[in-house]
Amino acid sequence: MSSDAATDAAEALVIEVVAQVLDLDEDEVAVDANFADLPGWDSVNAMRVLVLLERELGEPVDYDSFASAHTVADMVEAVAEVSGVSGG
Repeated sequence: MSSDAATDAAEALVIEVVAQVLDLDEDEVAVDANFADLPGWDSVNAMRVLVLLERELGEPVDYDSFASAHTVADMVEAVAEVSGVSGG
């Protein structure tokens, strides 16, 4: 899988999981969205997202990268790191 394809897959996964946890349509979760601006985003839902992402990936996401993610794009980068793909 190319770097772009893997990043696209990470983006799709993050958007899907965030939308599922927050009970939103996927098109309501933009890649440049700030988590603080998403309805229902709180620390409990953040942990739910982390658990679901790790379950889907089959391996842990770096907690520091996850915790410092302020946008969907930041989280995509953290997920891409797990799958061995650097963002950008």
